[in-house]
Amino acid sequence: SPQWQWYSNITNSNLGGTLITGATNSTYTPPTSIVGTLYYYSTLTLAGSGGCGQITSNPAAIIVQADPIINTNPTLYQMICAGGTIAAPFEVGYINGVGSPSYQWYSNTTNSNSGGTLITGATNATYTPPTFNTTGIYFYYCVVSLSGNGCDNYTSLIAEVEVVDDPIISNQPLPSQTLCQFATPANLEVVANNGLSGSSYNYQWYSNTTNSNSGGTLIIGETNSTYTPTTASAGTEYYYCIITQGNINTGCEVISNTAEVIINLGPSFDPQPIGVEVCEGAIISPLTVNYINGTGSPQWQWYSNITNSNLGGTLITGATN
Repeated sequence: SPQWQWYSNITNSNLGGTLITGATNSTYTPPTSIVGTLYYYSTLTLAGSGGCGQITSNPAAIIVQADPIINTNPTLYQMICAGGTIAAPFEVGYINGVGSPSYQWYSNTTNSNSGGTLITGATNATYTPPTFNTTGIYFYYCVVSLSGNGCDNYTSLIAEVEVVDDPIISNQPLPSQTLCQFATPANLEVVANNGLSGSSYNYQWYSNTTNSNSGGTLIIGETNSTYTPTTASAGTEYYYCIITQGNINTGCEVISNTAEVIINLGPSFDPQPIGVEVCEGAIISPLTVNYINGTGSPQWQWYSNITNSNLGGTLITGATN
């Protein structure tokens, strides 16, 4: 009759192993409670008068891996604006375990990594949610499963995405100003509020030939909340500012109203006064001037001079026509 005895060994050998008490059947289930590699073999002795000796099986390696653990979790918190997406895909990674991994992402309405809603098709190590069009707080997590025997499922930490409204402009730039060429203009200024908490605002000014706050030309270097428009050329130009926060994905953007700047040519005399030569006591026609271009209400003042110069004369009291 057969007599079985199982042994364990720390080396790949069927000699010198440790007898396993009670393991005297043709089958034996090794324990898997300790991580590492052990080798198992069995001896068989046929008792009786047949003269059969003892035989020994080949060793069988049992490799016990540690259960998988998540060593890369998705970004725990992100704030974006409505209409934006997260800066980079959520990602999970793991160590240990055995077998091929399977991933499943879930969304949740509460800050929990259980009881969420399975996201169909989100079965990779990375996941990018669709554009967030509605403000609120959203939660995501991933469950990692391995095909190896006895490997537990492991769940990532929770990724929270807070979606807020775009920033607003509380102070719009001056709607319109009319100036003479080369005059000093009033600065255009915007003041932004709200949007991403704790995030600075980025400014970019644009010019446009039409009264529109889209399709304008970016003004290189004008990246502050204030901008001084140029008055070097006559004509009408429109300016606006685009204010953003975060990176290109966050979706935080607001555009100011347009600011109209009208530049008129500087005033000039047309006609100029015409000098005459007369006898003492003669009655002469009034000197007459007028002007073209410029802006605003005209204010006149006549001067007299003993030299042929329009500088350094004497103000003529009351001559203001």
